[in-house]
Amino acid sequence: MSMPTGLPSFQLKALPLSNQHVSKQSNTVILVLHLLSLSPAIVGFFYNVKASRHLLEKNSGSPLVLGTSWTDYWIANLWCLLAGYWSWIITTSMMRRWMYHYEITNAIVRLITLMVIHWSISAFLQNLANPITQWISACSVLLVGNCLKLAFASHPKYSKEKHMASGLQLNFQSTIVRVLVLPLFAVTCCTLWATLSQVGTLEYTSSGLLQQVQLDTTLHYDASSSSYDALEPRPLVLILSSWEESARERRQVLRQSTLQWLPKETYRFVLGKPPSASAQMKRGPSVVQESQMFHDMLIVPASDKTADKSAKVLEAMRWASTAQYDYLIKTEDDVFVRWDSLLSDLKALGKKTEYWRGLVYRNMLPSEGTQSSMAYDYAMPVLPVYTSGALYVISRDVADLVTNLKTHMRTVANDNENIAVWLFGHSVVPVHDPRMQATSVCEQDLLSLRVPHKDIHTMATLYTNAVAGQDMCKELTHTQCAVCYPCHGKSDDWRQYNLECDPIKGITLHKTPGITRMADTTVKDVLAPSRLGENDAWIIPNVLSQRTSVYSEKDWDLIYWVCWTSEPSTFTDRHWRALELIWIHEPRAVVFMISNTLSTTFFKDYIARGYQIHVVHIDKDSLLNWHWYFGPGTHDWLRDWDKWEHEHFFYWHLTDYVRLYLLYSYGGTYMDMDALWLRAPPDASLEFIGSDYSSVGSDREWSLDEKNLYLPQGLMRFKRGWTLFREMAESAFSSYAYDPKCFNCHGPKAITSYVKDHRAVLEAAKFTILPRHILYPASYLEIYKYLLPNPNAEKELEALTSWNIHLFGKMTNALEIQKGSVIDLLFKRLDLGRSMKTWRLVGPSRYVYHVHPTAETLPLQPVPGRLQGLDSVYVQGRVGQVRIELDIAHGELQVGPQPWKDLTANSQQEANQYLNQWVYVPPKDPKAGGGKDQLTVRVVSAEKTQEIKVEISIVSL
Repeated sequence: MSMPTGLPSFQLKALPLSNQHVSKQSNTVILVLHLLSLSPAIVGFFYNVKASRHLLEKNSGSPLVLGTSWTDYWIANLWCLLAGYWSWIITTSMMRRWMYHYEITNAIVRLITLMVIHWSISAFLQNLANPITQWISACSVLLVGNCLKLAFASHPKYSKEKHMASGLQLNFQSTIVRVLVLPLFAVTCCTLWATLSQVGTLEYTSSGLLQQVQLDTTLHYDASSSSYDALEPRPLVLILSSWEESARERRQVLRQSTLQWLPKETYRFVLGKPPSASAQMKRGPSVVQESQMFHDMLIVPASDKTADKSAKVLEAMRWASTAQYDYLIKTEDDVFVRWDSLLSDLKALGKKTEYWRGLVYRNMLPSEGTQSSMAYDYAMPVLPVYTSGALYVISRDVADLVTNLKTHMRTVANDNENIAVWLFGHSVVPVHDPRMQATSVCEQDLLSLRVPHKDIHTMATLYTNAVAGQDMCKELTHTQCAVCYPCHGKSDDWRQYNLECDPIKGITLHKTPGITRMADTTVKDVLAPSRLGENDAWIIPNVLSQRTSVYSEKDWDLIYWVCWTSEPSTFTDRHWRALELIWIHEPRAVVFMISNTLSTTFFKDYIARGYQIHVVHIDKDSLLNWHWYFGPGTHDWLRDWDKWEHEHFFYWHLTDYVRLYLLYSYGGTYMDMDALWLRAPPDASLEFIGSDYSSVGSDREWSLDEKNLYLPQGLMRFKRGWTLFREMAESAFSSYAYDPKCFNCHGPKAITSYVKDHRAVLEAAKFTILPRHILYPASYLEIYKYLLPNPNAEKELEALTSWNIHLFGKMTNALEIQKGSVIDLLFKRLDLGRSMKTWRLVGPSRYVYHVHPTAETLPLQPVPGRLQGLDSVYVQGRVGQVRIELDIAHGELQVGPQPWKDLTANSQQEANQYLNQWVYVPPKDPKAGGGKDQLTVRVVSAEKTQEIKVEISIVSL
């Protein structure tokens, strides 16, 4: 056996194999093995030549397939030749080395092993689809092998003498350049040149192929179909998809589930340009086959990358501009959509213009992908109002507005944000629909939700449950809370992520550091119409429903709301009188008593006299069943009733909450049961709240001015729909932020703080803050004086120009109303005679008519000619059928524009209504009668007749 002598791998003059003293038989074997090192390259070369010759035949009939070009195969052949060359070099070098160091048999075994490894790697690399990739990979393996062989074989320990080692260094470098670097450089340059020459051809071919697969741009509605109605809005649904293999699976899942609700002619899957030639070659045939099978595919001339989604949507909208539709709906292939519900909503909506609907976001900071564009391209610190990209609806005119923009269409990553940017400055405001969710959550009434790609088959479960009329979320494990939905019992509250949700306006950030919010100029909400049997039901038949009342539109000023949460035994005389004072000044008033303790027959005596009063029982279940909540925050608060009920201030807070909801949903007057009317507001259309001054210094941080003016909620009158009630309730009574131990935080403090921030826009919309003396002539610290004997009580009462006296029950409930006090005198002057067995006519003996030269800006004083307040004329006690007769000496008595006519009444309420509705008009010459006039009021019943004479003095101011 020969001993190793440490010869180098490469010598300046290599010995030929024939001089290695090998037998002829062994030499033949070695020669065959040596030639076999070239076999993978030879086979690959001829395969590429054959494939390039049959390229046109192979790709015929497949217009979408870009495939491998003729140039690709010949570039592959260059790498194939390089691989063969490097294979020959490494085989020759290793064979000489083994023959020198080992016996011939051992050398042949090593050579066979090398060939097996070489063929195995070559066979494995043939699985790669692209021929260039195959042979570049093979060359990479051979390059590594040659470098390793040079590194190890050239080590000094293989050299006998030191000068040989130093000589090897120079030879090593030259070998690398001559055998490895120069051939690699040459082939790489050829590859780059050929690849660049194909770029133009590739783009041209892709564009041409896209034109060939464009779908029919006309959506054909079958007019002969029984389901077709030319008056119904026609939708066009664009479903964003992609070239990914997983997207194909998602499209198929959609076709087998949610798209069963849609006619095929109303939707298209939207794909962009193939993201790469590889994707085109691999997935092109399947996309063509899918399109030919389902006829619901659309490929637009835009990038298919996620970062270019806006451009893809824009091109799809441009394609849609030639189609016939009324609403364009955009969604994505991983979004489950209740198309049955959405189409039903659009049908009920009808054909609208300037319509945009989705999950609305307001005052949001730009996302990471759009921040630079918003800062430099648009100079906007926050995004315009936009909707979620998972599902949104726009009307035809809005879509045309986007596609017809003449300016340069800059795009950001998210199409939904881009739509908002493009529409910025136009009068299109999106409608917030919290059912259009964009995350993986599940609520029973959702219109959409995003399904994770790994759970895409969940769509089938959702669809099956929905079709069966079952809980859509049945058998699903979603425990997250959908944004803008209540989170009671859910594991994840969206409010912890610095979000807040207005049920009308949409989602915004709770805190926006560095940005000052401007007050919204929209101060009234457009409430959803009541549809009995669909979204509404009666609470009191033909009077009060869950959403509105029969008086809420035209006669809203006749509605009076009061609350009672104490025991019936605590309902004292002053509370009965508070109700009577309503009817003395406005006999037509309809009183709703919101209570959890009083029976429905508690006020039967008043009902028997013709007055309208209804007891509405409330508890946790009824408030939830009637949907008496503003949004997710108050919904959670009501559902947590059991948690709050045992807190000391809960029922005060409940009253605060209920009054806000009643005024928002129904409108009318809310009053505490210790608010005593002196006279009715002179203007029936006036919407107002009272004011008072706080003596607590710490209240200055939220009061309206430096004098500590604040807004008590003891008496308010408004039409329905004021936004402030909803927004302040959602803030103060959100279960996420509610403070059960703060008595004042949910009443005067909450509404005063809100009005302070929005005062200008509220007052511009006729939100009236009355001067303190109108509703609160005495503060809560001084009101006790009105209950004490006072020799000047009658003068003080006559001098009051207030409409109401508020007793501040928390301060006076334990105090007795003493004889000779202002309140005692008021109760004697204005009394319906609850305990009387008969009746009598009550009225003043004198009345002063003030002639005002001009109308007041704020009509706080009584209307001239109306005998109101302490001058009221009314029937006291129980009365049957009576006749009302009025006579005037000089002037006129009018009911509206008509003159007074004597009337017959059948109840106390009806008699007082007639006595309350007329107005005295003085004679045209005020000097007639010496500035005096006389009114005679006569009430005639079967038992008796009573009359009063009122001396009228006409005074000019």
